[in-house]
Amino acid sequence: MAPSVASVTKVQMRLSRLFNPRWQRWVRFDIEGLEHLPRTGAAILAGNHRSYFDFFVLAQLVRRGGRPIRMMAKKEIFDAPVVGRVCHAMGGIPVERNSARALDAYAAAIEALRAGEVVGMMPQGTIPRGAAFDDPVLKGKTGVARIAAETGAPVIPFGMWGTELLWPRESKVPRLGRWRDPVTVRVRIGPPVVLDGPADGRHAVEDTARIMAAIMALLPNAAPATEVT
Repeated sequence: MAPSVASVTKVQMRLSRLFNPRWQRWVRFDIEGLEHLPRTGAAILAGNHRSYFDFFVLAQLVRRGGRPIRMMAKKEIFDAPVVGRVCHAMGGIPVERNSARALDAYAAAIEALRAGEVVGMMPQGTIPRGAAFDDPVLKGKTGVARIAAETGAPVIPFGMWGTELLWPRESKVPRLGRWRDPVTVRVRIGPPVVLDGPADGRHAVEDTARIMAAIMALLPNAAPATEVT
C-alpha cells in the first residue's frame, strides 16, 4: 500500500532537515528559480539525469521549496536494503522498466498528480553511458508529456550539473571526502513548459521535444536540438 500524503509529507520534511548545508561541508548547492515551483496544486518536475546523487538534490528542493516530491525511479533502487525502505517511506514511485508493470508507475504518478501532489521525473530514463554522457543533446522518453497531457499538470523543467563529481555512475558509493575542496552542485529551475498536446497524447513526441529543449536551455552550453526516443 502506498503511504498517505500526510505520511509522505512528514517523512520528507524530516529527512530534508538532514540536508542542511551546515552539515554537508563536502558539497555546496547553488539553486535558482525556486519561484517557478507552485506553492499548491499538481506539478511535474522534469530534469536531466547526471548521477545517483541527483535524488539528494531533490531533497534540497523539498527543504527550500517546502513541498514534498514523489520521485519516480527504477525499481532496483527500491529493492536495495535501507535505501529502498527510505524511498518507499518518502512516497517514491518504483518503475519496472521494460515490463508491463511499468504501467503501474504511470498510473501511480497520475493518481498523485490528481491528488495535487508534485511528481519528479527524469525523462532520459537513466544516466547516459559512454560518449552519450557528454552529448549536449538530451534524449527523452515521452512519459512526462503523456502524463502531463492526461492530468493537465504543468511541467516545470530543471537542469543540474556537478552531481556527477560526487557520485559517478561507475562508483558504488558517493565521494564524500572533499571537505577542503567541496563540490558545487548547480540547479536551475525554469518556468512551466508550454505544451500543445491533447489529452490523448497524440502530440507526445512534439511535447517531449519542447520539454527536453527547456531542460537543455537551463544547462551550460545549451544545445539547439533534441532527440526523442
